[in-house]
Amino acid sequence: MIKVIFKNRTLIQLFLVSFFLLLTYNLTNSIADNVEINSIENNQNIQNLKIVNVNIPQGSSASEISSILDSTGVINSKLAFELYLRNENLTDKLRSGSYEIPNNLSFDELTSVLLKGPPLKTYTITIPEGLWLSETLETISAQTGFDINQLENSLISGNVESIYLPDGDFSILQNWEGLLFPNTYQIDIDANGEDILQILVNELEIRYNELLSNNTVPIWITSPSKFFTVASLIEAEAKLDEDRPLVSSVIRNRLNDNMLLQIDATVLYSLQKRKSQVLLVDLQIDSPYNTYKYTSLPPTPISGFGQKSMEAIFNTPENSFIYYLLTDTNGKMTFTDNYEEFINLKNKAKDEGVIP
Repeated sequence: MIKVIFKNRTLIQLFLVSFFLLLTYNLTNSIADNVEINSIENNQNIQNLKIVNVNIPQGSSASEISSILDSTGVINSKLAFELYLRNENLTDKLRSGSYEIPNNLSFDELTSVLLKGPPLKTYTITIPEGLWLSETLETISAQTGFDINQLENSLISGNVESIYLPDGDFSILQNWEGLLFPNTYQIDIDANGEDILQILVNELEIRYNELLSNNTVPIWITSPSKFFTVASLIEAEAKLDEDRPLVSSVIRNRLNDNMLLQIDATVLYSLQKRKSQVLLVDLQIDSPYNTYKYTSLPPTPISGFGQKSMEAIFNTPENSFIYYLLTDTNGKMTFTDNYEEFINLKNKAKDEGVIP
């Protein structure tokens, strides 16, 4: 038996080699066929891939969302997706909004997108009240990344428009003081610096026109420019909303009596310095904005101002007050028409540390 096996060893070896060669050939062909099939399928998937715009209204039910996705071609079966949502306890967790969704996602991938919500296409910026124009532009720059010089150039280039520019002259940067309304804004991610500035300018015009539609401008306010300037003075001086109309009355009474307004905030604006205390030497600065030197209103607003300061002008009460003073650390002011009382209030406020 051993001799027979030995004699046929060569034949056995040839048989085994032939068997393995045949097996390898068939396996290779099978792999190649699968690769070709997968490649065709992948190419077909790529060709059929679409990005679909889908809008899901607020408060949509799972059934409504499934119908929307089915009708737009994101899914192939409304019923299957609705059952999936119910099984996964996701029927009330998907978020409304506008989406751009590929049509080849699995249910798990699709719900992951809808749970996160649509990508943000806006961002928020906040401009506080009472900022000078230079500070407003710095704030916009810090929140948007736009260069301050670029923002200044946008204002004086004529590409930003306002019907309330002094003499219609956009080329003087200071003419824009007070015309950028302080507020919180949703800004489109594609907006440039000029777009943002125009939004702030438009907001002031909208707010002012709304007030005009419901109120009569006081006779002592003879132009929009004067209105905005008084609003900026109120913004700079009053700490509490309840005091804003009274500050307005003091400004009116002093203007009517041809008195110096003597508002410290105008001196700081002339200096372009933020200080806690105005010194005697500061009062000597020769600037049309220095209301310790020049009667009447400054030539332009001295800052941005909010809704409450504008409303205060329409609500200015009739009184004889020509003095006001901060008399409480909570921001409360006291008003009087008596100089001696004013001095006594001032000394008391100093003693109590309310004012320096």
